Amino acid sequence: MIQRRFVLTVVLCCTALGFANAQVSTPKASSDQYDVVLFEKAQQVLGKSNFAGARTLLNALIDNHPNSDFVPRAKLSIADSWYSEHAFKQAEAEYRDFVTFFPNRPEVAGAQRRISSIHKDTSF
Repeated sequence: MIQRRFVLTVVLCCTALGFANAQVSTPKASSDQYDVVLFEKAQQVLGKSNFAGARTLLNALIDNHPNSDFVPRAKLSIADSWYSEHAFKQAEAEYRDFVTFFPNRPEVAGAQRRISSIHKDTSF
């Protein structure tokens, strides 16, 4: 039941994001791999500068797979997508969440640098 609901969520997300003709393949191994599918699809969407679409997929990953190893990378990708759009207030909030929830990750230093650069870029 959960697996079907998740597949439906992925299909609906992809359809809503304009991937109606895209293949959404169901992993053959187990439902544990849906996080991989979502993360990889989000990275493809980010590569096309569809930041809102990528955030939708990344948030689906975080919401549906809170224990996934991809959650920290998804959270950081969300922050980076806001930063890329020059939505610095949202980016800063996401970077701060990343630092708070994943303080031992090696990417924390980069997130803190981004927060500092936001303050330099937006101060008058």
